[in-house]
Amino acid sequence: MLNVDPVDRDKEGRWIVVADGDENAGSLLAGYLVHQRFRAYPTRRGTEALRIARAHPLGLAVVDVVLEDMAGRDLIRLLRGLVPELPVVMTSGDVRPEVEVEARQLGLVQYLHKPFDFRRLEAVAARTLATRPSREVTP
Repeated sequence: MLNVDPVDRDKEGRWIVVADGDENAGSLLAGYLVHQRFRAYPTRRGTEALRIARAHPLGLAVVDVVLEDMAGRDLIRLLRGLVPELPVVMTSGDVRPEVEVEARQLGLVQYLHKPFDFRRLEAVAARTLATRPSREVTP
């Protein structure tokens, strides 16, 4: 797990789960977010992302289309079962339009093609966490 700076940009202490089947990409992204003073946790597996969602208040999920143990769209549905209004950013290296169209039907706040500008994701995270109240996990 990454070391989180005690001065958080999100005053409510919410976490950003970064689920990406590519361990290096997920760790790099989560590391950038931590450096920008967000609480971020990287994982390659959807099952671990769900465990994080049950253990920590989530403010945002960044989910890749492909994970180690499930499809990103399936993880989004499962996360929304726990936190119905959870904002989600989906990432993908796949530039086919049909992949993006299917993903956008899940009600994303943003869809980003890899490689993407980390500052753009930082802006989305800051805006999302600033405008959405904290939500508890639905039992």
